[in-house]
Amino acid sequence: MKKIILYIDPAAKSIFVKKVNDKGESKVSLSSKHNFVADGEIIAKIVDVSSEDEIESVIDAGYGYYNVRDYFSVIADQGIRFDESTKSYKAQFYGFAVLKDSKIMLLNPMTYSPGKIKAYYNIFPTKLGKLPSYGEVVEMLQLERIVSIISENRFSQQTSDIDFANPSLTRILVAEGKDPVNGYDAYFEPLLSFEKKAGKILADGRIDYKEVDSIVEVQKNQEILRYFPAVKLEDGYDVFAEKVQAEKINKGGYKRGENLAPSESDPQIFVANINGCINVQGDKISVLPVAVINGDVNLETGNIVFNGTVRVTGSVFPGFKIQADSDIIIENFVEDAQLTAGGDIVVKQGVVGKESVKLIATGNVSAKFMQNAKVEAGKSIIVDDSIINCDILAYNTVEVKGKTGKIIGGKISALYEVKAHTIGTITETITNITVGKNFILEEEIGRKKNEMTIAKQRVEEVNTNLKMQFGEEIFIKPKEYIKVLTDAKKKSCLLLLNNLSLANAALKKIAEELKELEEKAKLERDPVVIGTNKIFPGVIINIKKNIRKVDKAIDNVKFYEDPSDKSIKFIAAT
Repeated sequence: MKKIILYIDPAAKSIFVKKVNDKGESKVSLSSKHNFVADGEIIAKIVDVSSEDEIESVIDAGYGYYNVRDYFSVIADQGIRFDESTKSYKAQFYGFAVLKDSKIMLLNPMTYSPGKIKAYYNIFPTKLGKLPSYGEVVEMLQLERIVSIISENRFSQQTSDIDFANPSLTRILVAEGKDPVNGYDAYFEPLLSFEKKAGKILADGRIDYKEVDSIVEVQKNQEILRYFPAVKLEDGYDVFAEKVQAEKINKGGYKRGENLAPSESDPQIFVANINGCINVQGDKISVLPVAVINGDVNLETGNIVFNGTVRVTGSVFPGFKIQADSDIIIENFVEDAQLTAGGDIVVKQGVVGKESVKLIATGNVSAKFMQNAKVEAGKSIIVDDSIINCDILAYNTVEVKGKTGKIIGGKISALYEVKAHTIGTITETITNITVGKNFILEEEIGRKKNEMTIAKQRVEEVNTNLKMQFGEEIFIKPKEYIKVLTDAKKKSCLLLLNNLSLANAALKKIAEELKELEEKAKLERDPVVIGTNKIFPGVIINIKKNIRKVDKAIDNVKFYEDPSDKSIKFIAAT
């Protein structure tokens, strides 16, 4: 009987295969260690034996691994020669032998790095303990038109460490081009934090950052930026001596803006040319002086928009606007104008409005007095003399500090405290005072509660569908119940169960978000309303969700919420 003995694993069709482990991770591994062969080694042979018992007697010495097949016609393909005298298929060079479509061929064990900057040989000792020689590798590389071949010494250093007693796949470098040098433009990195700090304009124009917390103050000759010079692009080449083009990369960083120059002691360090404040506009860093308007903001100046601090030595006239990323400081009055600041607003005199006066600040707002104004502060509102018929909102406190300071009319809201010498009037002017309410968070909580209602309805809707179609039993033993369903009903049931799972997950997520918002809305301290002299009838006290109308004048009083019954009560302020 005619047989073919295969000294390789016929199932292996490539050097590497992708395998998925128990964790679902895909990894590349060697397909077979039996298929590496060297020049002259036998891959397969045709034998004629009387019985299969004779097979072992015709196995070649040293070839412990083999597969026996009934004879079939095999073609010697790439890298294989057929020895007629021994009826053997033999390798013509070192490689990985595979049987594909009745063809025996050798796969080149060479791989490339990305961009073909480097070439590698994947080698494994053959059955006869052979590895490719340097000369054989060079010959194969030259056939591939590879020119950047490593030296024999570097080759030998890599192969000398291979353990023939415990062989494993080894990747060795056989050719190496030159990596390109990717270039980039010059850029700067800051040497100080750009976190906004407090600042107050002094009489001589300098910035005193100890007063407020918004401006990054810098002094002349202060180190601001470090310079990183440009790197020129330099092309590389691959193992075929083909050019590998360098790329221009974006290192990020910043560009140099105004009023910055190289330091005398170190040209890589750039310092401020003036006293001023840091300005970051996009990717450009400058040192800018405070924008000072000498006089009034009126037709002569127009509206003011500035990405730093604005100081007006006069007043802001009706109908004009100032918008500043940092502080706004007005030496005189604001009359029916609009101010918006990313830091604090300071009005040295008063704020007087008719219809359109509006002040909005991320930080504090302070003035001598406020009348018919709408004011919003991310922190506190501090007034010296009076707040009359204003719409006030502060996310910390509202205080009229003067010895005769008063709040009359309007709506005054603060998160923690409203305090004045006198609140209301003897003529019982309606004055609404609210503390303990975070309007933004409460609005968000309201929206989130609406979302929760809708989510609950969705869960109930899916539950109802399940009960109507499959009864209560589906919730008791769902797995056993599903087993007995027809394919069509099983598909419908599984879809509804999946929808229920998604609806419950959405409900849980909304509940967690609502809980987080409610935690945020918790106050750090008890909210109070304080009249150090008197609070008159006509004043309506709102603390959290409770309301109390003052029905008689009360001296030296502090209103608070009694935690035991959630009612509004009062005690002596001092």
